[in-house]
Formats: sequence, structure tokens, C-alpha cells
Amino acid sequence: MGFVSDSARLARMFAANWPPAGTDQEPDATLYAIAGPARRYGFRGAWDGARWWSPDDRTMIVFGLRSYRLAKVCIRGICSAVSADDILFLHGCVLSLSSEHLSLGVVIAGASGSGKTTLTAELLQHDDYSIKVINDDWGAVSLNSGYSANTGERKLHMKTGSVLALRPDFFTSAPRASYSYDLSESDRTARLLASPESVYGARWSTEATLIERMVVIVRESPDWVPPAQTCDAIGLLRSGGYSDYLQHGEFYFNGSLILTTVSDRLREKQRYQRLTDRAAVTWINNCGTPEKLAESFISAIFR
Repeated sequence: MGFVSDSARLARMFAANWPPAGTDQEPDATLYAIAGPARRYGFRGAWDGARWWSPDDRTMIVFGLRSYRLAKVCIRGICSAVSADDILFLHGCVLSLSSEHLSLGVVIAGASGSGKTTLTAELLQHDDYSIKVINDDWGAVSLNSGYSANTGERKLHMKTGSVLALRPDFFTSAPRASYSYDLSESDRTARLLASPESVYGARWSTEATLIERMVVIVRESPDWVPPAQTCDAIGLLRSGGYSDYLQHGEFYFNGSLILTTVSDRLREKQRYQRLTDRAAVTWINNCGTPEKLAESFISAIFR
């Protein structure tokens, strides 16, 4: 990924988060993160914040882009757009779980705020199971092999509240050099760039894991009934926590992908179809306590 910006702050954060490519490597795509307003460059103000994507040139240009959080969304969308058809980039935490009788890889998916971090934090407290975190929030799955590996990010871009949920003693025990605040946000303490090891310790793993289960967390009323058919499940993934919505003339899928045409959306739907054909889907309604959420997960996976 090539990253070009007139914001020194964004450039420093990008460089801190991703290892540099070799000098002989050409980027698969390039993001031009322009901090200045579109009018400064002769464009209408409506272009500010809109993602302009050229599939032929594999280039994205965004004006008025000052937030690293939004730059990250753009990067995720580009990765999905230029990846091969057998690669699915998805929003979710990937865990490698093992007990005395079972070992498998699990994707914990769901809309922002559904409880993915809460569930992961609860699971990390269980000593009866060996748990390794492969991806914290986003990563790729090979639809041919079924394996998922982490993205290689040197620093995770996380909400401060999520970091503290996962590691309550973070600010008293993590080395100061292992994290920094995201100064591109108006609330400069809201988000961190933190090394994976400083958050997860020995639970962080760089080994690939075979995805055999997909657990989708939702927040619905206690009488909610999950979909029974795979086709209904994919439809709900797309229309619920993974909704399409129109903004600045673009379609977004899961808040990050670039689905501007019918064929784009069909391609993404087919990717999810291949994942659900391979991995069994379990739905958990997060309508109780964190302890109840973890119990529901463990019961669905191990019992």
C-alpha cells in the first residue's frame, strides 16, 4: 500500500503502524490522504470526506482527511478492492481456541458496539482454554485454504476503552514506548496506537489459524430468533451489522469497503457465501451480562 499525505502527523502514524516495503516493491494501490479542503484544489466542497476510487489506476484520493481513523477505513476498503477473489477481508476478531478435546479457529464478527471486545476480554480470563489472538479487529481469510493470519501491523489502532477492557492495568504496566495516543482525533485520549504484545501479551500470535467457526454477535431483544438458512444469514450480515448505506454517492459495506457497482456487491456477497459454506455460523444475542455472553460462546463452541 502506498500512502501519500500532506499531513506530517498522518504520515508518521501510518509509518509507525505498518512496516516499510522493500525498495524494489511497487504498491498494489495508493491512498492520497489530502488534509486540505477540496476547494483549495478547485473541487466542490462536497468532495471533502468522499472517497474517490479509480479501479484502473488503483488510486484513492480523499480531501479533508485529517483523521487516522478514517484513513484506516480507506486502507481497509482498498485492500478489499484489490485483493484476489479468494481473499476475504472482514471486520472481526480472529481467535485460535483449544481445549483438551478440541482446537479450532473462530471469527468473532458483529457491528461496532455489539460486544466483540467484551467477549474477547471475558474469554481471556478463562484458564480452561488456550486462547491466541490472531487478529484484533480486521484481517484476511483465504477462502481456498480457510486460513487466517494477522495483517502484520506493528501497532493496533484501538479505542482506549477497548484497551482497558482487555488489559485493565495497561497504563501502569505497559512500557510507554509501546503505545502512543492518536493525536489526529479531537479527543486525543480516545484512541491509541499500541503494540499487540502490550495489549495481549503472550496471547498474541503471528501463526495462521484454520477458520472453522464464525460467531456473529448481535444486540437484539431477548426473544430474537437467529436466521435458519445460510442465505438468510448472509442477507442479515449485509443488512444488519454489516449494512450497505449511501454516503457521498458511494456504497459502503461494513463501513469500509468500496462497493460502487452491482458487480462489486455481488463479488463481496460471493466471498461471504464461500466463508459460510466453509465455516459454521453461530449467532449470539448479547442481551445480558459479559459473563453470560462468554458462557453462551463457550457453550456454542465447546459443548
